[in-house]
Amino acid sequence: MSRFLLILFASLIFASCASVKEVTEVVESPEPEAEELPSGFSTLLSFDDLSSFRNTLDQPFLTAQNQVSTVFELTEDDLRSVDIRSGFRIQLLSTQDMQEAERISMAYYDWAIDRRLPFKRVPEAYVLFRQPNYRVRIGDFRTREQAISYLNILRPHFPGAWIVMDTIDPELIPED
Repeated sequence: MSRFLLILFASLIFASCASVKEVTEVVESPEPEAEELPSGFSTLLSFDDLSSFRNTLDQPFLTAQNQVSTVFELTEDDLRSVDIRSGFRIQLLSTQDMQEAERISMAYYDWAIDRRLPFKRVPEAYVLFRQPNYRVRIGDFRTREQAISYLNILRPHFPGAWIVMDTIDPELIPED
């Protein structure tokens, strides 16, 4: 039986090898026809066309413009109409150390009392906790311009101060 299987296996190999022919004929594939694009589509741009849109390293941001659509811009009038408690404050510090925040708050009051400020009363200092930091913020300003004018007075003594949007107390808005 094993002899029979061996002969059968050998004949199958011989038959399969004998049926292989060498293919010498080269079949050329036809060139693809240009597809007709649906309306609204354009053909791909060539490399040269694309290179005209690229910036070089010596031209960074020449044409970049970050503009917010006027639909999304909020004016100060919009802020007043949305919420009378929306406004601006000046942030002096953001720290995880509560004693440091209290110390800066007291330093602000000492500085403000020693100076003759253009307000009837000294703008309030707030120590706020928003995890994980304590933030020292000054004043209740309705407009950014008011906050900027007070920031210019603060900057020589508190150089790291910056303006932030915040919920304010409308009764404490300083009068010029």
